[in-house]
This record gives sequence, C-alpha cells and structure tokens, in this order.
Amino acid sequence: MNRRQFRQYTAWHNYCNERTYTAPADPWKLLEIDPADVEYYNGACRLNWGLGRVQGGQWDREENCTPIRETTIYSGLDQRFTHGYDWEETALYRRAKEQFENGKRVRGYESIDAYRNVRCTYLDELYRKIEREGYRSNADAAHEAADDNAYENAYAHHLEPLVVIGRSGDIYWTEGFHRFAIASLLDVEAVPVYVLCRHEQWQRVRDEIFTASSRGLPPKQRVHLDHPDVAGLA
Repeated sequence: MNRRQFRQYTAWHNYCNERTYTAPADPWKLLEIDPADVEYYNGACRLNWGLGRVQGGQWDREENCTPIRETTIYSGLDQRFTHGYDWEETALYRRAKEQFENGKRVRGYESIDAYRNVRCTYLDELYRKIEREGYRSNADAAHEAADDNAYENAYAHHLEPLVVIGRSGDIYWTEGFHRFAIASLLDVEAVPVYVLCRHEQWQRVRDEIFTASSRGLPPKQRVHLDHPDVAGLA
C-alpha cells in the first residue's frame, strides 16, 4: 500500500463527502470499539482506496461476512494464548507451514523458520505487552517487524485497525486481525479504529440524526444513539 496515494484517496473521499452529506465524518477520527461487540469480518472493501469512503451496494451482505472468531487467525491465537499450545500445534502455524510447502510466501517471509522466529515471537511479545500494560494504539506501541520485510512494514500495518460499517450500523473488522484477536482474548473493552468505509444507507442515518437533533429524534434513529459512530451528532 502506497502511503501517499492512500492519504490522497482519503482526502478526496473527505472532499466529496463534505459536499454530499449533512454529517460527513472526519476520516482520521478514531472510534473506540469494544471487540466483544464485533462478530464478523468483512473483506469486501479494498484497503488501498483510503479511509472514510461512503459506498452503496451489497458489500455488507451476509455472504461477504465471516464469523471472526471462527477464522484461522483467531482460532490459532486462542489455542496459543488461552490454551497454551506450542506454536507448531496451532491452526495458524499449521496453515502457514502448508502455504510454505506449496511454494507461497506468508506475510513476506520466505520460510517457516523465519515466520516462527520473527512473526510468532512478535505475537508472543505483543500479547504479553497488552496483558501487562493494557492496549495501546499502534502509534504509541512499538511495532517491531523485520527490517527487510516489505509486507510487515506496509503502511496499513502501521495504521490502527480498520473497520467498515454496514447499512444498519453493524461494525465489521477488516484489517488488524491479530490485534483484534489478542484484545478480544484479553477482554480489552476499547480498541481505537479507523473507519475504512460506511454504507451509504448508514451515512443517511447519520445525516438524519444530525438534522433531527434540534427538534427531537424519532424512534427509528433513537435506537442508534449509543452507536460509537454517532457520538456527538445528536
């Protein structure tokens, strides 16, 4: 992901949103999300098109969503940190090993030994840090990746985790899997995230709440007042 291009796209979305919607969101505003409130992963929105887009369509439908706690990443980290498995016994490691055996790279690593020695060691340290010090934003936390690993040093991995918000306000995780899983396993109550994309229908809800704030909210909007993406609109 190209940092300059990503920020240019983000600025363009912000420009368009400010001219289209009544209550456009600052694309760089962080939301505090409780991992316990997120049930699904959605990977239908491209990461490299910048933050804060508003997009209609079917991307938030059930067929584009996966129960996040059933993913290999979550299962593998649960095995490692909750049940004390050796890395080699976890679903996450076994999948990586299979990919290497099929001639693929995994997260930029060229061998299972490099993956084990660098990536798995980093995840152990990340878990211990969050357990000991609490969850800190990516900007404040040490992000130690292999210096020569372009994948690990990609711009997306230095951002806060990314979420998308569907038409009914459902929040789906889309990037930052490992931090989500560790925060969830440690019962962290708030993780700062960026919104990659909002469904157009949800943006209209934001607009309606903002517009109605001065004259009282009808019941259909009132149910959303506790949503982290409408804080301060009403």
